[in-house]
Amino acid sequence: MPNKERIKNQIELILLESKEPITVSKIAQYVSVSTKTIRNYLKEMEKKWVENGIQFIKKPNVGVYLKITEQERAELKRKLNNDKDKKIDYSPRYRREYILKTLFKNRYTYTIQLLAEDLYCSKSTIVNDLVYVQKWIENHGLSLKRKQNQGLWIEGNEKTYRRAMMDLFYEIKEEQNSKSIGEDEVEKLDYRIDFVNYKKLKHLFPRTNLYKIQYIVQQAEDKLGYYFTDQAFINLITHIAITIERVKNKNEITMGKEMFDTLIKEYEFKVAEWVIEKISEEFGMKFPESEVGYISLHMLGARIQEDIPIKDYDALLESQNENYMKIAEEIIRLVSEILRVDLSNDKLLFTGLVLHLRPTMARLKYGLKLRNPMLERIKREYTSIFGAAWACSSIFEKKMGVSITEDEVGYIALHIAVAVERVSNKIKTVIVCSSGIGTSQLVAGRLRKKINELEIVTIIPLSRLSEELINEADLIVSTIPIAKNNPKIAYISTLVDEVDILKIRSSIKNIQISACEKKIKENEEVNDKELNTKKIINQELCFIENEKREFDEIIQYYGQLMMDKGYVKEGFCRNVLEREKKASTVIGKGIAIPHSKPEYVEESKVCIIKLENPIIRNNQEINIIIILAIKFKDISTTRAFFKNLYSVLDNELLIDKIKKTNDKLEIINIFLNGGNDNE
Repeated sequence: MPNKERIKNQIELILLESKEPITVSKIAQYVSVSTKTIRNYLKEMEKKWVENGIQFIKKPNVGVYLKITEQERAELKRKLNNDKDKKIDYSPRYRREYILKTLFKNRYTYTIQLLAEDLYCSKSTIVNDLVYVQKWIENHGLSLKRKQNQGLWIEGNEKTYRRAMMDLFYEIKEEQNSKSIGEDEVEKLDYRIDFVNYKKLKHLFPRTNLYKIQYIVQQAEDKLGYYFTDQAFINLITHIAITIERVKNKNEITMGKEMFDTLIKEYEFKVAEWVIEKISEEFGMKFPESEVGYISLHMLGARIQEDIPIKDYDALLESQNENYMKIAEEIIRLVSEILRVDLSNDKLLFTGLVLHLRPTMARLKYGLKLRNPMLERIKREYTSIFGAAWACSSIFEKKMGVSITEDEVGYIALHIAVAVERVSNKIKTVIVCSSGIGTSQLVAGRLRKKINELEIVTIIPLSRLSEELINEADLIVSTIPIAKNNPKIAYISTLVDEVDILKIRSSIKNIQISACEKKIKENEEVNDKELNTKKIINQELCFIENEKREFDEIIQYYGQLMMDKGYVKEGFCRNVLEREKKASTVIGKGIAIPHSKPEYVEESKVCIIKLENPIIRNNQEINIIIILAIKFKDISTTRAFFKNLYSVLDNELLIDKIKKTNDKLEIINIFLNGGNDNE
């Protein structure tokens, strides 16, 4: 049944907007109903207008209009706009999200006519919106079905269907016309659910008691003995809400025997069984055993890692999978080389990565998404570190046979960024006193107050000062003579007066000069490898793209060119685009680094494409595409290239220079110099 009041409001708005007579057929065309329906509604509406002193004029063969003053027109418009239904945002984005939500939520088919009535627009507008909707659905592995006189519906694999529902939940904006949350509701919410997500969940699942689900998940955490991250907590509640909705409509998910047999051995599976039992009781439903498997999967990928006490490092590492330790070591080795920062002795980074990898591998292996709410900020503020973390994708493929997503890259980049900050800003200092207690603590306290750059790693008596400790520290501050001649040692009095502070500051300056000289030497070593880098980057594969092409077209065109030259194998382009579907390679600052698996590469090469017409992908503008065809076995060349690449990414001026220039040679020189030129 058409919504009578909505159509009447729409007719009145058309008449108020039109200052000239308008035909009934024209109104019918705008509203997408018959002329007979419009005439019937106009008769009913005329009575109301007459009662309010408004003249409704009908001129045969000319049209109809309202004879009112401009002030009366403005007042009527304001009244219509203040109507509750008019608070809805009728932007294209809103309409498309509304259509997607409606199709996902409705068990039966929904017609174009019904959507037009819901959204106060013509059927032709809905047809145009369906072009976007269909593309979105297909990009998520589903298909949009249409049948005359039956309408529209979504079809596809149940696992894919649910994953698409989860993606939609995160993509939709907050409902502009949704009611505010009452104080009683706020008090019930877990701190990890923000109001925006709660309102979106409430709108998607209006008949589902979300507080019951929240309480069950909180109890599950108690049983597991650990807490979920904010994102994982919301993910699990959303997953359960989707599960209830789908099972209620007799849409059940299946799980392969091999995966199920693997999960059943985990403690998380037992807790998931308890969760399903509680949901069954609360919602009066029966769930198949496969649903237990998928809830346990979410739990495996959801553990939060709290601060790790130093004394617990070894004990924690002893209980971890050896593969995760090897992956963590390789990640640290690779990013240390790329970023030119030695992170090999950072035990906190190593332990944090190892513990992070277990839930990460569970998510990647079973196709679960853990969205990173800080992703765009990480890309913007830590571009080079994010890029270096992307370079680790080959490690995941080689060791575990999985492709890493950009959300997961973001979390790894955070671990690395914190470690880099630790290395970059502090002078590791050992304090040596006669006994190591009492006076030494007083000395340490005064130094901490006076000199922020110091990180006092230990306070020891002279008897415990070893050669190994001297080598590991940046600075040794001693109140007693040491029979060693070493520039790292600074002697001060127990008073720690101004003269002592000046001595230490002088030592710090010398340390910084020494570090600078070391970096210059490293840069010289990198320049010695420039010939190797030139094998990867050269003018032959640098292009200024003037045509307007889609991202996929660009990859196909330039990938084929690389294949014609013998640098990549058949299937290279397909593999690059398959990886893009799983995880975007836009790394921030308008740069994308699409790449394939190493087995599709014949010879390491980089194709640089500077776009005269930037393109939008995943809501991000891309100005520069760097297609990577890298054989990671060629370690020295690969690392030299990545060092240069991420030096450029860290330099806003150089990126801006690339975006503005049309000189291929200049672009190549910027990438070869790695931001080390003096221009």
